[in-house]
Amino acid sequence: MENRLACVLGLVLLYFPTDLFGSVMVAPGNHLAVGSNVTLTIDPQIDINAGTWTHEKALIVLFFDSNEKLSANYRNRVSFNRTSLELSIRSLQLNDSGQYILQGIDPAMEIPVTLIIQDPISNVTLKANSINVVEHNDTVSFTCSESSGTSPSYRWLNGSSVVTAGDGVRLTDGNSTLVLDNVTRYDEGPFKCEVFNKISNGTSQPIQLNIRYGPSDLTVVLTPETPVGHTAYRAGSNITLSCSAQSKPPALYAWNFNGLSLENRGPQLSLKMVTVNQTGSYTCLAHNNVTLRSAERTTFIRAVVPITAVSLKRVGKLPIQGEPFTLRCEVTGPVANIYWRMDGKPISPNNKTFSLDNTTMVINSTTFSDGGDYHCEAVNAASNMTSQAYQLLVNFGPETPAITSVNISKTEERVTFTCSASSQPTSQFSWFFKGSRVATGPVYETCPLTLASNGVYTCEAFNNVTGRTSNATKMLTVTEAIKSVTVNQSTIAIASHNLTLTCDVNGTSNAIYWMKNNRSLEPSHTENSTIFLSNNNKSLHFVPVQSSDDGNYQCVATYLLYPHLSPQYQLLVDYGPVSVNISLHGPLVNGSQITFTMQCHAESRPTTTYHWRFNNQSLPETSSSLVVAKSMKNEGNYTCLALNPVTKIEMSSTFNLNVSDHSPAPPFLSSVGLILILLALSQTL
Repeated sequence: MENRLACVLGLVLLYFPTDLFGSVMVAPGNHLAVGSNVTLTIDPQIDINAGTWTHEKALIVLFFDSNEKLSANYRNRVSFNRTSLELSIRSLQLNDSGQYILQGIDPAMEIPVTLIIQDPISNVTLKANSINVVEHNDTVSFTCSESSGTSPSYRWLNGSSVVTAGDGVRLTDGNSTLVLDNVTRYDEGPFKCEVFNKISNGTSQPIQLNIRYGPSDLTVVLTPETPVGHTAYRAGSNITLSCSAQSKPPALYAWNFNGLSLENRGPQLSLKMVTVNQTGSYTCLAHNNVTLRSAERTTFIRAVVPITAVSLKRVGKLPIQGEPFTLRCEVTGPVANIYWRMDGKPISPNNKTFSLDNTTMVINSTTFSDGGDYHCEAVNAASNMTSQAYQLLVNFGPETPAITSVNISKTEERVTFTCSASSQPTSQFSWFFKGSRVATGPVYETCPLTLASNGVYTCEAFNNVTGRTSNATKMLTVTEAIKSVTVNQSTIAIASHNLTLTCDVNGTSNAIYWMKNNRSLEPSHTENSTIFLSNNNKSLHFVPVQSSDDGNYQCVATYLLYPHLSPQYQLLVDYGPVSVNISLHGPLVNGSQITFTMQCHAESRPTTTYHWRFNNQSLPETSSSLVVAKSMKNEGNYTCLALNPVTKIEMSSTFNLNVSDHSPAPPFLSSVGLILILLALSQTL
């Protein structure tokens, strides 16, 4: 029956063309493990009235209408879903690999899919021909194997790094063998191999190589190091030499001094309180008993007596401008070199001469630029020391002195002369008048002057280091003194009246000028007044004077340009009253009585006196304030009269009081207070 169906299927395929339609979905993938299950799913889902599933052209199932026929070879481990057209296969075998085709007869179509069935990887093992090897001598071969697995691939790891073929590394036998030619210390591992195919993987246990190497990279470290900038140690120092080498197993150490063996064994050599005789070559020898290799490293140690004292001293006289000057550097201890510095910088050879051993410096002709802090530094291989600073101050002068004082003075006054001269050290000063010494020191104050004090004064400056002298002169003119200067006022100063200020001078004067508030006062003319001078500036006229002329006035009298100021004279101009006005304050509640206060104010100098009128009748009050009770009888016109007792000017101002306009209580009163005020008002009215 089945053979007959196959023949029928073949005939049908001959007469119906096929098209690819859709695809077969395989979960979890096309590569599957032996013994696993798979379902071939059509996506998107389609309807086929008649068709077949085949494997490598062998019939698995034939279906048409509601009928389906399953091949006997697959009947125990294949199932077919007629609705979804899914084909499920259980317990896959290696021979289940190949192409599966869903063949549609009605309608005609063909949908293929390929399955690959593989054995999983298992029992991965790693072997090495040797694990105890010597660097650069031995070759190591690793072999990777597995118990089962289809189409295995191999990958090698050294720690976490992937190993690839290259210098000294070979991969053979399909990468299942790793060969390390002439191993190095960096080939210790651990080495692992990974075996994998499309469906599984496995990793071997690691193998660690024991690689013996060295000694190499031999170093000798000195503790402490030589001082910075020096090539030798101070005699008496303690020195430790530490030797180390890259070696496995650890190296054995020995020491030589100048080619002779020392008893010391081990990586360290200690030298206590070294002397000059211990200067020489020290060699560390390292040996590996397994690799049978040796290495050595030599270092040179020099011990030198250190410098213990350095000082800088002057030779001969102090430095003087234009003359030679000598400094000597004195050193205790062996010296290799001596260096000179000025203000921290190497000294320029310009204008300077040094001895052959550099211990002496001569400035051939001292100048101001040679001034500064000098040091000498002594150096040997183990030490250096710098002297204390020698502060070089160039002595010079005195230059021509300068005298400061007034040129003109008055009789009976004293004059102070001050003399100064550029000099190092400071000069000594003497004063001469008409050929006689009158004082010593830089400052000379005269006795009270007379007309005989008129003349030339001489200052002489002397430098006791340079031995030089210089002088200067000053002419003093003495005049008769002005005894006093005062300012007088002609009349009382009333605004809009004329006023004259007079400068009275007791003594001789050749010029007078005026000042107001410490500033020069110049004649002026404005729309309201004119200020002018007369009588050789002795009289200052205000036509008329204004309140803006208030201020402190001085007149200045001079003779031969020597000024004499009067005491300050304060001018206060009386004016007013002006701007008379009345202001109303209140009402004020005092029990059952309510009052107002009228305040009168006027601008005036001096302060005005006040009088009050009520409806043109005089009131007895004479102060600026008037208290009025609130009542109908007190309504009317109140007039304030302001009178200036000096200017005799009287001004007035009138205020009309209407009681009913001022009845509201102040805003700060409470509601109870307002009720009390209203009750009081009703009783009054």
